[in-house]
Amino acid sequence: MQKISVSITLDTRWKAKNKKAVVKLQVYQPEPKKQKLYQTPFRLTEEEFKAAWKDRKPKEEFKELRKKLEALEAKAVKIVESLDPFTFEAFEEKYFNAAKSDYKNAFNIFDEIEKQKLEIGAISTAEKYRLAKTSIENYLKYKKQDSDKLTFDKITVQFLESYQSYCENVKKISAATIGIYLRNMRAVYRIGIKNGTASFDKYPFLKENFSIPTSKKVNKALTETQLKQLWEAEPQTPEQSRAKDFWFFSYFTFGMNTRDVCELKHSSLDSDSIQYVRAKTKNTKKERTVKQVPLTNSIRQIIERRRNPESVFLFGIIDEKDSPTQKHEKIRNFNKVVNQHFRAFAKAAGIDPSFAEQIGTYHARHSFATVSIRKGKSIALVSEILHDGNLKVTENYINSFPKEAFKELSNDLEF
Repeated sequence: MQKISVSITLDTRWKAKNKKAVVKLQVYQPEPKKQKLYQTPFRLTEEEFKAAWKDRKPKEEFKELRKKLEALEAKAVKIVESLDPFTFEAFEEKYFNAAKSDYKNAFNIFDEIEKQKLEIGAISTAEKYRLAKTSIENYLKYKKQDSDKLTFDKITVQFLESYQSYCENVKKISAATIGIYLRNMRAVYRIGIKNGTASFDKYPFLKENFSIPTSKKVNKALTETQLKQLWEAEPQTPEQSRAKDFWFFSYFTFGMNTRDVCELKHSSLDSDSIQYVRAKTKNTKKERTVKQVPLTNSIRQIIERRRNPESVFLFGIIDEKDSPTQKHEKIRNFNKVVNQHFRAFAKAAGIDPSFAEQIGTYHARHSFATVSIRKGKSIALVSEILHDGNLKVTENYINSFPKEAFKELSNDLEF
């Protein structure tokens, strides 16, 4: 009986934008010489693959993944040893039939993605896939169809249009949320194509077939007059004072988002700057770009008022012993409390109540971008800070200027 070799490999011939490639099972037959690569559900960067599979003793965060890869390899070896004579057809029938059967149900892929995101601490993304799946299940129940299974042949243009209508007219879901759910469904469909359980010929998400709705771009920036008004106003409660500090900390630190604020450590500071890696890109980029924010007097004053010397983290909002889920909940609750008290502060400071009621931490980020551009800073510079140079995202971000800007422009044109 000839020796058939089985191994786990990373197929680097194609990489996604986040530099991740597909982990594949390699089966090699010496006589006649033939080799086949079979896709697995795992996608890793070359560094992650080395850490999880090549290193003799993987680090703690890769041990669970190592076990899963070893289980795939062991299963393949066992099947190969049971085949005499060996043929690729017989191997595929035994090895992949069960897996393909599972992946014919798109809901199982939703579950797999959610699990993978939870494992790497991407709690928000995992939650979005879970909510998308639940929404589709509720739609199927509404249509009096089997809600336990969603095969890819059901996901047609007509299905997508009907689901979108249900979300808009029955559930009254916002266009932004519908867009998230549909993009997640599209990602699942693409995995189905790669796994061979969905047909590319029937892919319904082509632009000429079905376009995923996008939410209307809303200007979330405050004017310079409003910003000055708020900065100079006195909070009425300790909670408002805290909310004001953290809202303006985000504004002054180039629109730093809430998670990054919470994950700052004392070690993130040096004598004249804050240095950090955006949490949003830690697991999606091969090379982590370190962001730097100069320490101005305003930033220093806020840090001195709010720093927590007893915690590893600068502000002590999260704890190093927290699980990813616990950190996610603490950050979400912190953001909610800051928004609640900042809105009360804005109303008391004389901001129009209807607008004040909408202000959140995201407005600090938009305000930084819009004010910077209006003061003559290039979109490329702002884009490098906010979106690592993605100009298209930044242009959408600041697409809408307040009426005052157009009035000023008209006045500037007068002789």
